[in-house]
Amino acid sequence: MFSTKLRPAIQRIQQIVPTRWIGSSASEATTVQPAFLFSPENFRRPQLPEGLKVQNLIPEMANDTTLAGLGRLVSNPEDYTVAHKTFEITQWPQPGWRQLDPGTGDEAGTTEGDFEVQWKGDFFYGKNLAIATNNNEYLDGLGAVPEHASSDKVADASHIHLWMSDYHPDGGQLFWPRQPIPFAVCLGPASCGDDITPQDMRAFHVPAGKGIYIHPGTWHNGIYVAPRYTVEAPARFLTRQGRVHARISVSWASEFQTLLRLQLP
Repeated sequence: MFSTKLRPAIQRIQQIVPTRWIGSSASEATTVQPAFLFSPENFRRPQLPEGLKVQNLIPEMANDTTLAGLGRLVSNPEDYTVAHKTFEITQWPQPGWRQLDPGTGDEAGTTEGDFEVQWKGDFFYGKNLAIATNNNEYLDGLGAVPEHASSDKVADASHIHLWMSDYHPDGGQLFWPRQPIPFAVCLGPASCGDDITPQDMRAFHVPAGKGIYIHPGTWHNGIYVAPRYTVEAPARFLTRQGRVHARISVSWASEFQTLLRLQLP
């Protein structure tokens, strides 16, 4: 344990430099680089370095067996609503020792709207129109490693390289394609919490005519489609999610010097 004399100094340092400590004592502790800040600017135009490791994920076909613990395959988006008590909204944690009053802390319900995705050369962008924030436009992935990616070309990617993922602690999320097209997702278990690693992530192909519902806390990001589906306009998905829209993210590129690579359906 840290010496009680050191504890105030350590707390002041952690407030200034938000690093994570690993080790059982101050002398043994090593530090991890500060987490990537997912500001609107950084999310749209992250500075991704050259030479990142690439971890290949072999896609599985999404069904209720393969998705167990992560989410569900969706045949009708109206099967997952708060009214039907099938859409999960997580009760807000109690800040002190007093209990939440019954029936409170999970009353915000859901918000919904279109989630647009589009390829621009090797860059795959998403825009979430369901949430009222300016932090709703993202670079979701790349068709090539950063040093070889170009926007001055026809989009022709057969794979996508993912540099980040996130989860929502306040509720689930549903994605339903407005047109029946296949898409891919990349998911990690909520049980990993904030200690998620690239090795915990799995790739899934969702067949045309189906959608996906993701449990609260499941690591994910957006949905990924092949370039042929965004030639004339962005591909649009209905997204339904908790109205609070808390989001906690990991940068695979910054924290693990890694990209997750998966084949597009």
